[in-house]
Amino acid sequence: MEFTKLTNANYHLTASFDCKNSVINNFLKSENALDPNQGVTYILLNDTNDQIVGFYNIGISRIDQIQTIGGTTYSTYMGGTAIINYLALDSSLQHTYIEEGYSYGDYLLTCCEDNLLSLRNQIGFAFIAISSTQEGLHLYRDKHDYEEFEEDMSIVVQESDKQCVKLYKWADDLEIE
Repeated sequence: MEFTKLTNANYHLTASFDCKNSVINNFLKSENALDPNQGVTYILLNDTNDQIVGFYNIGISRIDQIQTIGGTTYSTYMGGTAIINYLALDSSLQHTYIEEGYSYGDYLLTCCEDNLLSLRNQIGFAFIAISSTQEGLHLYRDKHDYEEFEEDMSIVVQESDKQCVKLYKWADDLEIE
């Protein structure tokens, strides 16, 4: 299996991807997945390079601290943020383990984090953030130490992410394996 950027040349492979989440499926199959204004999409191809078995889309944002002083609300910049807009496995690999305790989901997330870490000196960021579905919480929060946003933390999220749980991790906590 190997990662590559989603391009017009391999876009036809998105048609067979199904993670069982229509919002995520629709993003990958839309032109937004190719739009650099929507982030950069990386796809994980199977061994024969003819099927997408996973993907992630990354972009940049910021986390602010919200404070109310004397009835006025202030926003203070906390740090640049690499944001994982989407991360999903094809349903055929969900809950499948590469080795005991290490799933394809772990592999996909670790590769995404490694890619972000390699970009850190070029774009600079203090945090990594993701809006997680309930199904993804175990992977991010329990296995990879993402924390839920505190009450005074704020980040702009897409309308489709309003029901998700906002999570973050300090970029300094990442290590390339």
